[in-house]
Amino acid sequence: MYLKITPEAQEKLRSKIGGSDVKVLLDFDDGVGALSRVGTCTLASVFRVLLVDPAIDSHDYDESIDTDMGPIAIKGYSKMYMDEDMTLELNEKTQMLRLKGANSGELTAAVNVERFEVGV
Repeated sequence: MYLKITPEAQEKLRSKIGGSDVKVLLDFDDGVGALSRVGTCTLASVFRVLLVDPAIDSHDYDESIDTDMGPIAIKGYSKMYMDEDMTLELNEKTQMLRLKGANSGELTAAVNVERFEVGV
């Protein structure tokens, strides 16, 4: 499994990361885990990029996928919602990140980038 991150998307992510020491996670937000923002009874599951302080427990992200920016952690079972080859790109019109699969098409039209820090 591989996630191609276009140069424009890499630039947007790097601007959000800044000089911070963070773990980068590709989250399938399905209501599972402490970092989830949705309730357990929803059909609105989407992918997010999480920038997580290393001190925060992220044990739910038990596998990783290779990307143009190095390995990114994922919830292992979320692979069933992914394609073998995916692309994270910048939508020039909206300036939002978009996740697309080689076979499935658009997986998430607007991928939020969220930061999780200790004590915030």
